[in-house]
Amino acid sequence: MYIRQGELFSYEEFVAEKDDNTRLVLTLSALPDGGLLSWLRGERKGRRDEYPQEVLWRCLVAKFVYQIRTYAELRRELQRNGSLRRLVGIGSLARVPEAYHFSRLLKRLSSAEGLEQLRGMFDELVGRLAEAMPEFGRHVAVDATAVHAYSNEQRRDKSDADAAWSARPKRQRRRQGSGVVEESLEYWFGYLVHVVVDCKTELPIGFEVTAANENDTTRFVPLLEQVQQAQPELVERTEAVLADAGYDSVQNCRHVLGELEALPVIKMRLTQEREAICQAAECRCTELGTPICDSGYRMVYAGRDGDYLKWRCPVACGKQERCRERGRCTPSAYGRVLKVRIWDDPRRFPGLARESPKWERLYRKRTAAERVNARLKDFLLLDDLTVRGIAKVQMHASVGLLVMLAGAWAMVSQDRIKEARRIVRLAA
Repeated sequence: MYIRQGELFSYEEFVAEKDDNTRLVLTLSALPDGGLLSWLRGERKGRRDEYPQEVLWRCLVAKFVYQIRTYAELRRELQRNGSLRRLVGIGSLARVPEAYHFSRLLKRLSSAEGLEQLRGMFDELVGRLAEAMPEFGRHVAVDATAVHAYSNEQRRDKSDADAAWSARPKRQRRRQGSGVVEESLEYWFGYLVHVVVDCKTELPIGFEVTAANENDTTRFVPLLEQVQQAQPELVERTEAVLADAGYDSVQNCRHVLGELEALPVIKMRLTQEREAICQAAECRCTELGTPICDSGYRMVYAGRDGDYLKWRCPVACGKQERCRERGRCTPSAYGRVLKVRIWDDPRRFPGLARESPKWERLYRKRTAAERVNARLKDFLLLDDLTVRGIAKVQMHASVGLLVMLAGAWAMVSQDRIKEARRIVRLAA
């Protein structure tokens, strides 16, 4: 007697969103990896190819999708999980790649040509997203995050020669509601990953990996130039570039104003009290650039007029009731008007008053970059390095960012733009 066993599940159920395999299926289908795979096959031409490059690449992507920290753990998961083996193209348990197969793949991907292939995939996905979403890139944020090296920090001779020591101020509020903020230095040995992020979708549009001792300020312009070269149409729609005080400099503000024709919303490093008169400014004003009238009142921001920022008399604007100089500074009922040329001091007057509501509204969007960095660390192995050398770290960061963008593109290509940020659940 024979009993015919029906299908355990249909293919539609297999790739349903509630199925865990969906994350890998969506990511692999969205990755523009045709050029990369063709190049990898070319590198292996004429040699034994018992483990195809396509299979090894899919295994590498699966490692990031399923947050598998080491390649030993990846091999164990492939041996245990039959459905994962089928998805990546491994026919049997005996065909699970050895650890040295992945080591050779990483060596190829971290070569100059391999990194160029990964960068091309990254730029292509960013271009697709920019074409599908007209608002993509309108407001962008720049930030850097610390990545610890895969090395014993206490040894005199470090196993990762490209990594470096660095320190950053760390602020922490005391417990028990005292309100006191303590500041200390946080040290780490490793790298910095600098990212440019679209604030609305919270997706990366550019990145760079440097040693930890590189100054954030000096990498701001090269990073934006890299994005401008790869995505000129996206940069044309950029209206504001947001960054914290680590990127505060005259050169950075001038570059955003002149080259990108956008607003540099970069927080200033203050050196004096908020109400103090700044002696280094072009006019009598606070350090943040708000002019002080002859009566000692803060003037009211009245918008931008070409290359000038305009302020008006606070009494005429209804912000002050009386003024001892009223009628002396100007006979006009409109009140005194002060115009300051932006290019005379682009850091203090970056095309927008630093203490205006619009400035505060734009600067709050900068936290999008911090959330992207947190997702890369929490879900895409950015701070779980098992490789050494800046080239392999760049490869590691590239694959994590590609998985994030591929998950977003999978949603957008299905006309589900509002779910582009579901990468955390679908592909991370």
